[in-house]
Amino acid sequence: MAPGPPLHVLVLSWNYPTPAAPHRGLWVRRMCDAAAAAGAHVSVIVPTPWVPPLVPIPAIARFRKVPETASDGRVTAYFPRVAGSIEYYTHGIDARLADAAVRRLAQRLHRDNPVNVIHAHFIYPDGVVASRIGRDLGVPVMTSEHAFWRPWLADQPRVAAQVDEAVPHIRLVAPVSEFLREDVADYLGGRARTAVVPNVVDDAVFFPAARERDPNEVLYVGLIRKFKRVDVLLRAIDIVRRSVPDVRLRILSANAFRAYGRDRREVRDLIARLRLEPAITFVDGADPPAVAEAMRRCAVVAVSSTRRETFCSVAAEALACGTPLAITRCGGPEEFVTPADGVMVDADRPEELARAIVEVLARRASFDPADLHARIVGRFGRAAWAARTLETYRGLRT
Repeated sequence: MAPGPPLHVLVLSWNYPTPAAPHRGLWVRRMCDAAAAAGAHVSVIVPTPWVPPLVPIPAIARFRKVPETASDGRVTAYFPRVAGSIEYYTHGIDARLADAAVRRLAQRLHRDNPVNVIHAHFIYPDGVVASRIGRDLGVPVMTSEHAFWRPWLADQPRVAAQVDEAVPHIRLVAPVSEFLREDVADYLGGRARTAVVPNVVDDAVFFPAARERDPNEVLYVGLIRKFKRVDVLLRAIDIVRRSVPDVRLRILSANAFRAYGRDRREVRDLIARLRLEPAITFVDGADPPAVAEAMRRCAVVAVSSTRRETFCSVAAEALACGTPLAITRCGGPEEFVTPADGVMVDADRPEELARAIVEVLARRASFDPADLHARIVGRFGRAAWAARTLETYRGLRT
């Protein structure tokens, strides 16, 4: 029997890399690339803020740089202009503001090439609008969930009302870890099916390579936010320096939202109070290849979060690069980080994280990069993810 036409997956995501925000939504792009590499036809709708021509404010005017469409030959992205959607200022009404433009575009794409599955990222606003498109087109809808629903939906009853209206029209809600699935399923109370669909580790970018490592460098990659507890990591580095005076910390962090500026200032103030300036290097954002290279050249990657990491791509990517972890118990990573991958300790305790860093540094040579890479890519690499997810897509159609 001749194979049928490729599955047409319509992805809807407010988070997706653009010239205005090149690092935002990289996890969505990786999922799209993995599905396309496995043979799916992938179209992506990325609602993009409309900015009047004469607005000079750089933080807003940058969205004018976003093209109407972009394609790499496998994935085609569309960037319809919508009102609102700049940072979180209009968050509570973003679904309503974008609804008409996004639905018109989805209908046009469906006429040109019938859509088989709609895959939204985050239940709101993405999943709310996707549920309406699914009803319009008679196409099954699933959402990937990357963040907790509680206390968020309890704190925003108007958003919760839109989510509750959408849920009956969503075939599958797919958190990225069992840790997150428990939170989402508890909120849903059986109103929708849930199943874990993890994030993708891009093993074309994150892989071991022969590099001379800095035996004293600890690497942190991620946003600087309260729950990331960079303050705990800084205090741990201060403790480590007492026994390993040459230890240094490199921080790769993009300043994604102005709302996070206060957290960044507090971190810099703590560095000054602890007199850690000589031991700290800040790098303001980096693209994935640069992150991977930094992971390959450091001795250990540190994760200091509280129990708020729903997956923790940084931990998985570090292992894919063959780099061990000094990591706190923070939810998602507990499902894939083993004692062979590094040292895991309780969160919010600088002395414990310091112990983990010292231990990993001391036995750095005992970690086999090829083994770390093979274990994580076997679960979350592009081929493994695509096989699992395309089967999920096909199951939605029955």
